[in-house]
Amino acid sequence: MIDINNLCFGQRYDSELGILEPWYTNPAMDRIKQMDLSGKVVLEYGGGSSSLWWERKAKEVWTIETKEEWVKHIDNELMGCQSSFGNLKIFYRPINEGDQEKVMEYISIPEGCDPDIIIADGIFRTEVCELAVEYFKKKGGGILIADNFDQDYIWISPRAVAAVEPFKKELYPQPNHTDHSGKCWKTLIVYIE
Repeated sequence: MIDINNLCFGQRYDSELGILEPWYTNPAMDRIKQMDLSGKVVLEYGGGSSSLWWERKAKEVWTIETKEEWVKHIDNELMGCQSSFGNLKIFYRPINEGDQEKVMEYISIPEGCDPDIIIADGIFRTEVCELAVEYFKKKGGGILIADNFDQDYIWISPRAVAAVEPFKKELYPQPNHTDHSGKCWKTLIVYIE
């Protein structure tokens, strides 16, 4: 049971679904909730409570996670809710942040997955952004969602900024939130054609 009076800063409860929303910035979630996601295939790098929300909204959700505790969390959350379960596939790929030799193993798109939306919210976010750009350019379009974009301490990447530069972007900062260097928490949505 979720104690909605005891959520972390920026977390929101989706009263329609009875679960937590993905922990992106509130303005980004407001925008995402306006999208018709029912026919979309989502590939999520970095799972958690967001996986359950996407599972309820999208046609298919493929989640790649490096931490066993988050895989267990997703499994436990799914077991405790009334959900179709059939459209969420979880891939446990235990890789450490500094293990550059395994980057391609981590970011490889699972066989059978043809995503319309790719989410960079785990490790190797720069590489996931670059993968999404190349994948969607070949596919003819898609959406990249990158949480904590250009946020000090978590993820600053000139390579990711350059990769998304040519495309339509919407950057959603979180009001009243800054890190220790004064940069605010931001979620980026990129429309790649």
